[in-house]
Amino acid sequence: MTPAQWHSVLERIKQREKPSVYLSREKMKEVLGFTLRDHREYVKDPDYVKRPPDDSEWYPIIELGWYEGKMNVHTIRLDFYDDQKRTMFLLKYGNGQD
Repeated sequence: MTPAQWHSVLERIKQREKPSVYLSREKMKEVLGFTLRDHREYVKDPDYVKRPPDDSEWYPIIELGWYEGKMNVHTIRLDFYDDQKRTMFLLKYGNGQD
């Protein structure tokens, strides 16, 4: 889910649970059945257009990196450890969609 979707879900969790549940990783796993993972990755950018080389640049950085034509995507991953708690989470909080 996106960070914005996670913040929406987190606000709903804060209304129902004690602060110790959503502030402690171990308690979150015990009570809600998941741990939170902040994930960033580079994925291919569908709108990328390779620019022609420019002689005025001394060392074009864009041609040096493996990231050429890619964009940084930030997502929040929930790693569930219990299927029943995952089902309850989806019933209570949805999947982050409003």
